[in-house]
Amino acid sequence: MHSAEGLLNLLKAARTTQRIDPWQVQSPINRRALEKWDSLRGSRPFPARKDITPKELGSLLRNIALVRVIGQAKDFEFRILGDAVVQSGAGIEAGMTASELECKIPGYGRMFHAIYKDVCIKPSPRAYRGFFERNDGEAFFHESLLLPLGNHASAVDHLLIVGIYAPLPR
Repeated sequence: MHSAEGLLNLLKAARTTQRIDPWQVQSPINRRALEKWDSLRGSRPFPARKDITPKELGSLLRNIALVRVIGQAKDFEFRILGDAVVQSGAGIEAGMTASELECKIPGYGRMFHAIYKDVCIKPSPRAYRGFFERNDGEAFFHESLLLPLGNHASAVDHLLIVGIYAPLPR
């Protein structure tokens, strides 16, 4: 059973966040990440996880989450979280799965699962821009980029999430 508050927050987020063309991201951080991802993939549909190293990401590390795909997109594990992701207060912790996030904050795990699964089914970059409100009432602007990674051209095994988060004045 999902809490009414969690479902209301999910519906509010869906109304205030828009999917955008990844090549239209405005954040210099997201633009650099997309250009780096594109250069690392070369002629492949997407780069391999091993291509994405701390050295390659450099100054982007603060704004990334590395998500492991579990069992053909049955679940997703948040492996590495940059400081900006943690400080956004979305409730995600390293090692947590989308299913566990759903138990902690009803509606959020389900939302992430649906978006991440879509990237696995149709492996191409996704971008979103808009606003979200945490359970404590603090609101944020975000621009997020979801980039598929995998060793085989047909199978995504990780997602590189890059985002910027800015708190709104109360």
